[in-house]
Amino acid sequence: MTILKRIMVVFGLALLVSACAGLRQGDDAPAWAAHVSYDGRYLDILELREWPDRETGTKLMLRAESKAMTTVRISFRVLWYRADGQPVTTVLGKWQERTIEPGQTVEIVQSGPGPEAVDYRFEIAEK
Repeated sequence: MTILKRIMVVFGLALLVSACAGLRQGDDAPAWAAHVSYDGRYLDILELREWPDRETGTKLMLRAESKAMTTVRISFRVLWYRADGQPVTTVLGKWQERTIEPGQTVEIVQSGPGPEAVDYRFEIAEK
């Protein structure tokens, strides 16, 4: 094998290894993905924040921006869970609706049902 071929093989292997290293699963998943269920096309989820609250246990704020060319109607709810994985039954888990204009950024703030709720799932559906 000539020196030129060896250099090309080494360069090709280095390129292949560096490309495969970038394919690790979950590297490109946004931080909010573990707590938000949304597979629609018209919202860009910008962030999900949570902070402790003395009365409700946890407060959440989801910020999203409409990418739609027309007005979009969404439904959303938050499902709360205890430490053992059991759902917390509450009226706070009912679906709520919101209308979002093109390009509008919205903030949806939700409060937990109490300190027994330690985990949550934010669900969003387009109408």
